[in-house]
Amino acid sequence: MRDLAEGVVTNPPGREPARRVRDLRPLGAALATAASYYAGAKVGLALTFEPFPLAILWPPNALLLAALLLAPVRWWWLLILGVFPAHLLAELSEKVPVTMVLCWFVSNVSEALIGAIFVRRFAGGVPCLGTLRAAVVFCCAAFLGPFLSSFLDAAFVRMVGWGNADYWTLVSARFPSNTLAVLTFVPVAITWAAAEPARLRDSLRARLPEAGTLLGLLLAACIVVFDSGVTEPLGASSLLYLPVPFLMWAALRFGPRLTSACYSIVAFLVIWGAGHGRGPFLQAVTYEDALSIQLFLISLAVPMLLLAAVIEERRDSERKLRASEELFSSAFRFSPDPIAISRRSDGHIIEANDRWLELLRYERRQLARGELDPLETHIDRADRAKFATLARAEANLRDVELTLRDCGGNSRQTLVSIAPVELRGEPCIINIVRDITAQRQAEADAYEQRRQLTHLTRVVSLTDFSSTLAHELNQPLTAILSNAQAAQRFLARDPPNVQEVRSILTEIADADKRAGQVIQRLRVLMKKGEEEFLRTDLNQLATEVLEFIRGEFVMRNVAVKTSLSPDLPQVDGDRVQLQQLVLNLISNACEAMQDRGGENTLSIATAHESDDTVHVIVTDSGPGIPPDQLERIFEPFVTTKEQGLGLGLAICRKIARAHRGTLVADSHYGDGASFRLVLPPAASIDSEKS
Repeated sequence: MRDLAEGVVTNPPGREPARRVRDLRPLGAALATAASYYAGAKVGLALTFEPFPLAILWPPNALLLAALLLAPVRWWWLLILGVFPAHLLAELSEKVPVTMVLCWFVSNVSEALIGAIFVRRFAGGVPCLGTLRAAVVFCCAAFLGPFLSSFLDAAFVRMVGWGNADYWTLVSARFPSNTLAVLTFVPVAITWAAAEPARLRDSLRARLPEAGTLLGLLLAACIVVFDSGVTEPLGASSLLYLPVPFLMWAALRFGPRLTSACYSIVAFLVIWGAGHGRGPFLQAVTYEDALSIQLFLISLAVPMLLLAAVIEERRDSERKLRASEELFSSAFRFSPDPIAISRRSDGHIIEANDRWLELLRYERRQLARGELDPLETHIDRADRAKFATLARAEANLRDVELTLRDCGGNSRQTLVSIAPVELRGEPCIINIVRDITAQRQAEADAYEQRRQLTHLTRVVSLTDFSSTLAHELNQPLTAILSNAQAAQRFLARDPPNVQEVRSILTEIADADKRAGQVIQRLRVLMKKGEEEFLRTDLNQLATEVLEFIRGEFVMRNVAVKTSLSPDLPQVDGDRVQLQQLVLNLISNACEAMQDRGGENTLSIATAHESDDTVHVIVTDSGPGIPPDQLERIFEPFVTTKEQGLGLGLAICRKIARAHRGTLVADSHYGDGASFRLVLPPAASIDSEKS
């Protein structure tokens, strides 16, 4: 793992520590920059023509700029320090005064820094010259750095007294010289250095014959025009642009990398031919002709770089578009969800994946013949109006649950999403369907199983009250029998005691009603049916449950205390399930107190809290719940009873959640337990539904 901030290499975590090794990359970059700077200075000095201390192009500044652009900013000081001895060595060997050498180093570094800072600021880093914005920023930097530093350089020359040219002549001569150098060397450096070796190798291998042909023809054209006697000075000016088609070829086919390299070849051959007295720029030994060379090459460089950038940017956009299309095509074909694209105008299916065909029972040849029906025709009649309303209201629909019918008439539960797209300039709609038939069936099965389990638990809990129920029924039945026998005796008298018989018949009717109420409550709790949410008074419900198991309290010697709130709002709920919940809590409380000596007290209370919720609290005086089981008391199969299954409280909590409520337990071990049912009032549920 490299730590560039500290310039060291450390071992990855988990390995045996080793000695820290210095990162030598900054030093290597500084040495490479110094070597290229020295070589560039020698080339620039070789191209310097008297009587002016200026070259047709001055490579060192451009090479330093390229190094600064390619290196991290934190290395810049080391690169500048590294080129200083190379600058001294190159300049002093040409008998240049030390003062002039030092001043030129300052102006050269200032030019490179201005260009590098400008590019970093406006191009966001190293410009790859593959976008028009990056190419424009680079070209601006190629002019800005030499322009500003030329004033400083000319001032140094006049201050030292090197040469005979005046200040403005030096400025106007240095500016195009250094601009030409930047345009010639920096694009080659940054485009080839930024290339990935593997990708560059594959690209060159694929187009090597074409690239070789291009370079060969370009070299031949440049030699004929600029390095032979075919073109005379100031003659056959149309031949000057013979290399242009080859530069355009490079820009159109190979991008900025080969374009910059081809341009450098042209620039080198132009200057080489002029320096050796050949070609149309034979008078290059004078300042005026040097300017003509510079302007000619600069006028070639800028449009070629911009053209290459535009072509590369377009080519990159096309690559991204193709990649996006391939990605969409793969996602479209291999999506687990059915997808189809239809025309917005008439809903005709243009394209569909295999899952769409499988879902709606089509064959691939029907798609090829354009025989697929629009999505709307497959929507069940009951859902068509809803879908049409939603589609008119919103262009994008997401996860609308609809019933679709396939070509065989079979129905499927689905989630449908639609979104507008444009396909080859035509407004279309992408339709995505998720088949949730199995999910809905699983939910229905789970609901039915939960309902069955809830009912079974209710029936099982009622069997625990069999003796109590027998006692509750035995009392009115015994009273009925006794009263009937007494009535027979009164009727056997002469005369019959009709008044007593009427009184007895009234008592028989009352006893029969009591028995009927017990049986009716039992039937309600035993019934198995769909959930029916109605307005329910929890005070009345709690009273009915207490009345139903009154005999249980007598048999278990339990004292019941009630505290029912008089202003309790009604709730929306299934009466039977809520009775089961309260009955289960009371039954658990009675069982918890049965082995405890002393007075057994059960308290049931209702309350209307300040947050507008309705509470039912069942509290016992039993031993309480152990702390290690309190957090898990509502989990299935967790119980404190020796014979319990641990399903009662789990089902009670499910019932509470089905009613948008909660069921919580509180206990101080050894001091009883309390269960609190919290439900929203009916008005709150109504407002949520509305």
